[in-house]
Amino acid sequence: MIPDYFMVTVALRHLRFGRGETLLTTGVVAMSVTLIIFLTGLIGGLQRRLIATVTGAVAHVTVEQVERPPLALWEESPEPGLLYTARTVKLPQQKQKIEDWQAWLPRLERFDPAVMAVSPTVSGQGTLARGTKKVTVQIYGVLPERQDRVVALQSNLARGRFFGLNGGELAMGYRLAEELGVDLGDKLRLTSTEEVARTYTVAGIFDTGFRALDSSTVYLPLRDGQSLFGLGTAVTSLGIRLRHVFEAEELARRLSLQVPYQVEPWTRDNQSLLVALKAQSGSSNMILAITTLAAAFGIASIMITAVVSRSREIGILKAMGATDHQILGVFALEGSLLSLLGGVLGSATGLFLVSQLKKARTLSASGRSIELFPVELSPEMVLGAVALALTVGLLSSLYPAWQAARVDPIEVIRGS
Repeated sequence: MIPDYFMVTVALRHLRFGRGETLLTTGVVAMSVTLIIFLTGLIGGLQRRLIATVTGAVAHVTVEQVERPPLALWEESPEPGLLYTARTVKLPQQKQKIEDWQAWLPRLERFDPAVMAVSPTVSGQGTLARGTKKVTVQIYGVLPERQDRVVALQSNLARGRFFGLNGGELAMGYRLAEELGVDLGDKLRLTSTEEVARTYTVAGIFDTGFRALDSSTVYLPLRDGQSLFGLGTAVTSLGIRLRHVFEAEELARRLSLQVPYQVEPWTRDNQSLLVALKAQSGSSNMILAITTLAAAFGIASIMITAVVSRSREIGILKAMGATDHQILGVFALEGSLLSLLGGVLGSATGLFLVSQLKKARTLSASGRSIELFPVELSPEMVLGAVALALTVGLLSSLYPAWQAARVDPIEVIRGS
């Protein structure tokens, strides 16, 4: 329905002379849009922090060599009628490693648009010592620039650097540094489970907020990790970062059909958290739906009041030749204009509140400045809130507009 000049003129006249109703309706819509934007940004930010608390320190999908237990001769090629005798010998566990990881890197990166980064990793345990003090640590040999796209470390440095680690340098968590009493430039002795030892210089100290990572983890260049664990040019795993963490299970399932390795999503050990995150998403959607419904009822009630108060004016307009279609269009146009105005004002107010909330900062245990209230808001969310307000305003004004179109001019004029 395209409004004609008559509809536009009458609708603007109503809005101009009914200032109280106009301000009230605009305020209801603006408040609703402000609340939607504020809650969407705050809930989205809290959800992002909750997800990062669990998945920020691990890859979303991990590709590893499949563990193959040794088979006895009679298990591999049994022959009927033969009697086998043997004794049990405990063999050292074979290292699980991926030899052809360099060939798989570009394939995994192109596997799906959801894949954001792939990082080769050598991982294992060892002992970090300074003087007589020793601590058991988890060792990761990585390519720093690639690893940072899977687990953010460079942006979480308390001091020093992570990018550009050279041979003989390491980055460690701040809790671990405090426990050993070391700082940048200090020397440490690192010994792997393969009994390979080497002296390292502390080049970076990070504060990720993950206790396990900050208190017992060290990162080395990939070559150093391979040397410490005797892997040659191989790695122990490939870590994959996804655009959306909830895609991990499906992508892991599809990827496992394409690669000759074991593929595990992060959800394998976090099923309870996955359920909690989905419940939180449902709760936030319910809150937004109730807010939208409240705005719809507010607009509809104000518009119905406007129709009742203007019954005589509507009757006169119809007696002068205004059609039901035009009367319907006048009130539908009023509802749309009020909703658009309220949506724009509400989005501006919501963005202002969110921007002020983002400025709130606090200090972490290592002294690094971090967000007090995480906020997740995109331009699409803001435009969506305005579009939602416009749609709700139009739909909410249809019933009052239909009531106005049904006004009998003779009855109204006679009643006056």
